[in-house]
Amino acid sequence: MKKVSYKVSLGGIVAALCLLMMFLTAVFPPLNITLPLFAGMLITVVAIEVSCSWAFVTYAVVAVLSFFVTPDKEAWLFFTFFFGYYPVAKSFFEGLKSKLFCWLGKLAAFNISIIIIFYVTMNILGTVDLFEEFGFYNEWLIPALLTVGNLIFIFYDYTLTLIISCYKKWFRPTFLRKFK
Repeated sequence: MKKVSYKVSLGGIVAALCLLMMFLTAVFPPLNITLPLFAGMLITVVAIEVSCSWAFVTYAVVAVLSFFVTPDKEAWLFFTFFFGYYPVAKSFFEGLKSKLFCWLGKLAAFNISIIIIFYVTMNILGTVDLFEEFGFYNEWLIPALLTVGNLIFIFYDYTLTLIISCYKKWFRPTFLRKFK
């Protein structure tokens, strides 16, 4: 069993790196989705090295603190409502016996998250004008964006699986061997 000091220090380091990435969304505005994605991937380190429950605590801390640190609130929404928790929740979905239920759960989590992000962006952040500019394309735009988003999500999930596998098989043994 890992010591509490190890858990706290690893969680703190990962949280600090995640907050730095969230802050950098103001410095690099084109990366307002990519940086929250990478911040979420860092939280998987806590899940692998400590536990999933500790990773959720780290995610919650980063989500709350990044609200105050992140100038780009859309980036905060993407982290808080999807990229922050999904890499940890992915292990729960993959623990299901049926691959069908696994993928249905993953796709449901993604689509619910995207709908919440869309709703908050439209109604609270006030970007309704964006969709009004599309005129008659508006009725086809949202289903098309969701379809493309689901395809991108499947690619993201596959890539995340490869990154986690690479961390477990290559980086972790190499890194831990040097510090023993």
